[in-house]
Amino acid sequence: MTAENAALRALGALPHPVLVMDGEDRLILANGALWREVGADPARFPAGTPLRDILSLLAFRGLLGPGDPAALAAEALAQDRSTARVWHKCSADGARLAEVTTLPLPGGGFVLCSIDITTLQRAEGHARATAALLERVLGAQRGGVALFDKAQRLVLHNPAYRRHSGATPELLAGHPTLREIMEGLAKAGEFLTSEGREHFATGVSADRRKPRVAERERADGLIVRFASSPQSDGGFLIEADDVTELRRTEDEARRRAALIDGVLEALPHGICVWTHDRRVARFNTAYVRLMEGAPLWVGDTLQDVIRRRAEACEYGPGEAAEVYAREIARDTSRPQERRRLRPNGTTLDVRTAPLPDGGHVSVITDITAVWRAEEEARRRAAVLETAMASMRHGLIVYGPDRKVITANALAGALAGHEPGEIRPGRSVDDLVTLLHVTGRLGPDGDRLARAALELDRSKPYRGVRKTPEGRVLEVSSDPTPDGGFVVTHVDITALATAQAEAERRAGILQVMLDNIRHGICLFDAEGRVVMANALAAAMTGLQPEAFRPGRTVFELRQDQIRAGEYVSNRDMEVVLGERLADPLRAPDRYIRRRANGLIVEVTTDRTPDGGYVRTYSDVTEDWRIRDELESARIAAEAASQAKSRFLATMSHELRTPLSAVIGFAETLLADPAPEQVAEYAEAVRDAGRQLLSLIEDILDVARAAGPQDAAARMPVDVVALAASLREAMRSAATEAHLTLDVEATPDLPHAVCDERRLRRILLALLDNAVKFTPPGGRASITVTPEEGGGLAFRITDTGIGMPPEQIPRAFEPFTQLESSHARRFAGSGLGLHLSQVLAEAMGATLNLESAPGHGTTATLRLPPGITISPTAATQETT
Repeated sequence: MTAENAALRALGALPHPVLVMDGEDRLILANGALWREVGADPARFPAGTPLRDILSLLAFRGLLGPGDPAALAAEALAQDRSTARVWHKCSADGARLAEVTTLPLPGGGFVLCSIDITTLQRAEGHARATAALLERVLGAQRGGVALFDKAQRLVLHNPAYRRHSGATPELLAGHPTLREIMEGLAKAGEFLTSEGREHFATGVSADRRKPRVAERERADGLIVRFASSPQSDGGFLIEADDVTELRRTEDEARRRAALIDGVLEALPHGICVWTHDRRVARFNTAYVRLMEGAPLWVGDTLQDVIRRRAEACEYGPGEAAEVYAREIARDTSRPQERRRLRPNGTTLDVRTAPLPDGGHVSVITDITAVWRAEEEARRRAAVLETAMASMRHGLIVYGPDRKVITANALAGALAGHEPGEIRPGRSVDDLVTLLHVTGRLGPDGDRLARAALELDRSKPYRGVRKTPEGRVLEVSSDPTPDGGFVVTHVDITALATAQAEAERRAGILQVMLDNIRHGICLFDAEGRVVMANALAAAMTGLQPEAFRPGRTVFELRQDQIRAGEYVSNRDMEVVLGERLADPLRAPDRYIRRRANGLIVEVTTDRTPDGGYVRTYSDVTEDWRIRDELESARIAAEAASQAKSRFLATMSHELRTPLSAVIGFAETLLADPAPEQVAEYAEAVRDAGRQLLSLIEDILDVARAAGPQDAAARMPVDVVALAASLREAMRSAATEAHLTLDVEATPDLPHAVCDERRLRRILLALLDNAVKFTPPGGRASITVTPEEGGGLAFRITDTGIGMPPEQIPRAFEPFTQLESSHARRFAGSGLGLHLSQVLAEAMGATLNLESAPGHGTTATLRLPPGITISPTAATQETT
């Protein structure tokens, strides 16, 4: 067989369709697989068949894919076959996929080969889906997974491994080795602590052929457990799990276990825990201490412990076998409690309770003190019963259910019950109803029975009732801590009789006290009110109920402060002095002036029983007479002093001008020289004028208090008046080397008043300003309008001034602040007094402001409504 024949036979045997075309696109060869593929008879397509016909056959058979067969055939025919080309072609029904390859032939033409890859494509798709699913599963895993080959190179990993290890995607890219990963983490600061460095060293050098588990805590607090397991191919798998919560839970469990251990050790109660098989599991120190002398050990069975303690008489006297049988028979599956008296004298409260795991816990408490207290209570109860039987009072004790618990024999006799009627278990309602229906409550039985049945027994009650036999009983009901109550009957017949007599006598005494003209209050030795009459309250400024019996003297003082009798505690200290700390010292007497002007004399004396009696007497009239006498004496002395000052001043003021008149007159009579006659006559005239001015001052003072003449009230031009005053005082100011100024605006209104009086006031004030100002000083008069139509005249100087406290004296008549005969300034002392009297007569006010060395300012304020406009003033005068 030739090589050519062998090749042809091989092409014919191929399972894949093969088509060979010449350079003119005519068929040379097609194997059987091609005709089977297209389902055509080879005889219909002999050698030389055009490519167009074959492509049309393939298109109509659906082998060129879905679409128009003619278009598909034309598209396939137009393809370039001069170069090798491979492509995939899907059948029209999509069920088959073929890989088509065309190869150009050296002499022209080409070879086409089609291989069915449908099964292969499906297998690859399944493999890709499986790989994608596996990748999703690994990505969704909370635990990290990293697979390394036998060269310790990373084959695959999931995102959780990156998070848990702290590696970045760049660090894990390119299949790094485990050492390279560890070293990269070290450079990133993952192993800064000593534990981290140790983890790095052991992780790098570990034998990965053996399983290995390690944990490390990262810098962010995350705790990761790494488990390495070898693989069959020589590699290994590392699983990384976040065990932070697990470790924290374990730590919390250990902390709580330690806390429970601490609590058990700190408890004063002994605790022993038994397992489900009745063996000792654990016990605390208190159990050992409370059960001293009866030791046990962990692992002991309940049978062994009970047997040992029965033999040691821990459960009391008796045969050990019987005691053991009794104690071992206790059902520990149910809660139990009992008391046990140990041989050493201590008393224990023993309680057992089942546990969920089938075991039980035993808790013992030392109640020796409680046991002894109960014994003492039982002893005292016996003593109390004996005491109740011996009491002189009837006593019935009721429980919270209002039923009798116990009673003494006298209770029935005093309350009116027959023997045996008061017995335990009987209610108070039954007993009250029994007394009522049998008439033993007396004629007022309905009211008494209703009150007793409706009484609130949770509150204390005291009452008095009279029996049909005439006996007086005090009945009391007092609550007890357990919700019950105690009813007591006391025969107070003798006391009631004595009290009635005392009240009768007290009534007589009260009538006597109420008719005494003095306030009386009796205090006991502790300073508490015993009784008082109404006048005592009136004289102290209090209401009668303030003196009710039992109140202390200190409470009465606080009532007086609240009532305004004392302004404050300080005021009370000033008034009472040493009596503040010792209010009832006796004997004692003091005077107090009340806020309403009443003067009260307070006396305190002791009583024979150690108490005190305080008397309040109204001495207002006596003190009024005394004050009037004292005022009269002071007025007389003041009048005498004024008279003396007047005589001293007048004698000085009159003597000087009279001496001048007499002296110059005698000189004229002695025939003086002609040139001196006029001088002496002028001196006589000046002295006479001085006397006349003095007499006019005295007369003006006498007339100033009289009524003002209505005809003298005329409009006064205050600006012109001020100017005339300056002219009148100019010579005096010049002589005294003073500057005299006037400040008054031309538009000031006129004043409707007595011009003579106004001028007299202002001249007196200017005269004082000039008189008391040293040379070189300044005096001024200023006129300003006031609100409401008033006017103000201010005379200001830079003179010697006076102390503020001396200003009131300056207005007194015949007074100069220099009262000696050698005073520096002349004058009668009537100027300021006369000015003030005249100002008051005009309805004006005159005030002084002064200080030593800073001059004086006198302010005269004319009353509102006194002014009038210049135009109206002109019309009025015309």
